[in-house]
Amino acid sequence: MAAQRANTVKHNMDGFNLLRLRPVRVLVHWGGFPYVFQALFLVVFVALGVFGWGRFTPDGVNDKLYAKCNIVTLLIWAVWWPAMIWLAVLLGRAWCTVCPLELVGNISERIGRRLSLPQASLPRWVAAGALIVALYALVQLVVAGLHIHRVPHYTALFLGALLGLSLVTGLLLKDRAFCRGFCPVGLLLGTYGRGGMLAVRPHTAEACRECAPRDCLLPANRTKLDARSCPSLLTPSRLDSNRDCLICCQCIKACQLKPKNMQLLLRRPFHPDDAREGLASWPVTLFVLLVSGFVAYELCSEWKPAKVLFGIVPHWLTARIGSDALAGWINGIWMLVVVPLVGWTVLGLLTRLLGGATSVREAWRRLALPLVVIIAAGHMAKGLAKFTSWGAFLPHALNDSSGVTTATAFGAGAATLPPALLGKGIVSPVGVILVAAGFLVSLREAKRAGPERPMLPVVVPLVAVGLVLATLVLGWGM
Repeated sequence: MAAQRANTVKHNMDGFNLLRLRPVRVLVHWGGFPYVFQALFLVVFVALGVFGWGRFTPDGVNDKLYAKCNIVTLLIWAVWWPAMIWLAVLLGRAWCTVCPLELVGNISERIGRRLSLPQASLPRWVAAGALIVALYALVQLVVAGLHIHRVPHYTALFLGALLGLSLVTGLLLKDRAFCRGFCPVGLLLGTYGRGGMLAVRPHTAEACRECAPRDCLLPANRTKLDARSCPSLLTPSRLDSNRDCLICCQCIKACQLKPKNMQLLLRRPFHPDDAREGLASWPVTLFVLLVSGFVAYELCSEWKPAKVLFGIVPHWLTARIGSDALAGWINGIWMLVVVPLVGWTVLGLLTRLLGGATSVREAWRRLALPLVVIIAAGHMAKGLAKFTSWGAFLPHALNDSSGVTTATAFGAGAATLPPALLGKGIVSPVGVILVAAGFLVSLREAKRAGPERPMLPVVVPLVAVGLVLATLVLGWGM
């Protein structure tokens, strides 16, 4: 009886199995899940790409103002992008479940098999995320240099490039290659989503070990249309992290046990039973380094004094070179390379001096995963600020989807700019609360990842980063 009570308590601590709800259970086991949702988003992506094609900022109109008025740039950069950040932090890789690029890769991989194309496996270094780091850096550099987030035509090219890359990788590579090794936001979703509340987990590992068919693992089942073995080459019975699971629920469908052993859980954030890594991999570490510089720049952009301070060196270099066309590229290199390298070198030296690592490189790897919790919280704050600012233009974009007439009227003063959905007096304290919550969670994550190690060498850098980001967000309301 005592053992039964202990099992019940542990089951409750694991979270609530959403499959106990009949509508969720029917949806997940439906043969059209998640394909129908992926197809709907694919239609939206293609439609936005087609509509944005050939549309540039009108003469005499500020490019940022036009981006807010055009339906393509507004939906992609002010709705979809912030929503993806929030979804990743709160629900793990939930976006991957309905991502149209996974559908394109799936279909093209099947076409490649039908055509008997030689489909190779991903090299280990690619599967580890090395190319994803490079592609993420490239996207952010192009955003800074070409302002693709402000020009509908460039945004259309971006969407087309993503669709094309998923198509080509599906034809030439196998086993969900695009998602595992080429998706520019793959590491963002994997690192931000580690503490997500939605997770696929086995009810008991023992039941899986005693399962003879092992349908969720059989390579022959991987090519099925539905109830496939894990397309990401994971072992469902051993899932203990949200990092790589795309929540496609194929293992849930494939499970033949009665009752089914695989669960779709809604849990508390950063569940204690999930695996923690004492040292992050190098691709993850480099991604966190890059995204820290990007988020710092984004937070500075909402507070004029901080924006001026952040841009002193890039502006000086631009003036020295004498080419305004290079200003964006210089700023991109500054925020993605120089600022993170300087900041992380200081943090690494501090960690080493306090006895938390034997080298700066080891310190970076130890700090990466706790730090990304605070960085993700800052990213959420920026996403909220951007949506509340740009989202006010949504009614205008729906009435004038090209945005030309609306932006021209706003630019000429013939129409009054809409106020933000939420004022900075509200967004700023909410953002500070997010960063503070991220800091507290980061302390707990650092402790769980290395309970045998001294905490002070990690706490000091976490406090430093938390204070910097909180100060930047607090400045929005000043």
